[in-house]
Amino acid sequence: MLSFLKKQWWKWTSIVLLSFAFLSGLLIPLGSGILSVAPEKFSANNNITVDVSAYNTHFVSGDTSLKFFLKADKTVLCGNVVAVKNATEATVTFPALDNEQINNKKTFFSLIAQNEKDGTFFLRKAILIVPSEAVSKASSTTTCNTEITITQPTGLTFPYREILYESIRNLFFHVPMWFAMILLLLFAFIANIKYLGSNNQLYDTIAASFSAVALFFGTLGILTGMQWANFTWGAPWINDPKLNGAAVGMLIYLAYFVLRGSLENEQTRARVSSVYGIFAFVIFIVFIFVLPRLSDSLHPGSGGNPGFNTYDLDNTMRPVFYSAVLGFTGIGYWIASIIIRYRLVKQENDLI
Repeated sequence: MLSFLKKQWWKWTSIVLLSFAFLSGLLIPLGSGILSVAPEKFSANNNITVDVSAYNTHFVSGDTSLKFFLKADKTVLCGNVVAVKNATEATVTFPALDNEQINNKKTFFSLIAQNEKDGTFFLRKAILIVPSEAVSKASSTTTCNTEITITQPTGLTFPYREILYESIRNLFFHVPMWFAMILLLLFAFIANIKYLGSNNQLYDTIAASFSAVALFFGTLGILTGMQWANFTWGAPWINDPKLNGAAVGMLIYLAYFVLRGSLENEQTRARVSSVYGIFAFVIFIVFIFVLPRLSDSLHPGSGGNPGFNTYDLDNTMRPVFYSAVLGFTGIGYWIASIIIRYRLVKQENDLI
């Protein structure tokens, strides 16, 4: 095992993967999206004129591919571009709907936009149309029969997501750090089991080293997660089962090092630490993966809230994300290998 720890190819591979993830994650632009629509509420029987504010778009006056639609269920309204103020702002009008066409109730319409360069993008529940007191029927040409086709943007882009916006790039830092932490803790878990089966002091050194590096990555993961939470949820820490479980899990592993420091006899320390490390890993997995799924949670992948792999991790983000996971794990393994070799050399010098 030590011979593998001394190998260098995976260290340089990890550096290359991380470099790719960092550069791609920061330089690939975010896809186009709609930031806001004003005004947001109209009465039936009134024409709809809105100012659309978008992000990373390329609106051009006279562009025949630039189209806007309002859609609710099977009702589709075709928009008419009145003016293009700049690359991200335009004024659009839509025909009126009568009370019957909105079933005499408040109806939210999503705004869909598309052009040749930016592809198709939308804003859910962009406009609310409420029933009007006036009794009149819209003309038969109110709705349009144009089929909305989904087109892809030109060039590589990351998906535009409401609330997340540019912070979606933290997916390449926060999440891979926690993936690396869990994998390193798994290595420590295996080493603890091997020690109990062999009483080989080397496995205790490996377990302690991997646990220390994992705790370092976990701390980085919590700090980047707090920044993300502050941007998307409005506070760096909220009463969320996923976050609380992660905090408890980190405290459990901090107690692992307190336990090791309290025992002077080398064999006793190794055996007690191995038993504690095995149970700590199992409890940690329960706290961050099992319990959060049993209750409501804002965190993706918990409490019925879908994870990124379900709806956000597209083919552009996927290679960057997995490169970051492998890169952070490889760097963590490399750091742990240096610590292990240092401790072994120190142990040999203490015996002389």
